[in-house]
Amino acid sequence: MWDERESGYSPAAAYTVVKKLEELKSALPEGNEIRYVQKIDDVLFCHGGITDYFVRKVVPLSKYDDVDEVVRIINGLPRECMWSDVSPIWYRPQYTAGKMYGADKILQVVGHTPVEEIYREGNVISCDVFSTYRDGRAIGTEEFALVETERWECESEVKSK
Repeated sequence: MWDERESGYSPAAAYTVVKKLEELKSALPEGNEIRYVQKIDDVLFCHGGITDYFVRKVVPLSKYDDVDEVVRIINGLPRECMWSDVSPIWYRPQYTAGKMYGADKILQVVGHTPVEEIYREGNVISCDVFSTYRDGRAIGTEEFALVETERWECESEVKSK
């Protein structure tokens, strides 16, 4: 995770990303370290999104309906399994019509793909509103998504400038 390539318009981006990941790592409680997928209640948080196809590819069919087991298996996968356009770190549900995992029983909150505003489609909330164009202009609204994980409610809060 710490030595991966980072793209973007700014040469300082890689340093900033590593610094912020270190801050996040130190803030998380023991036993809840940074993973590919974080689960709170019935809400999954990940970079790109978890497709039904990916789960069927890496999880035994007998474990498919056990969301906790699916998350455990995905989080235990080696890096090589994640270098795919359908992995939870690279998938883009905003541009692909693939079936998402757990559409009827879990909510997924994803970033990765810049969007103009936070929105929900099906069981996916897209919230990468902090990205920039190569020249540094903001793409999105720079709002934070506040997700109530028990009721699946989401509201946005405008970032102070």
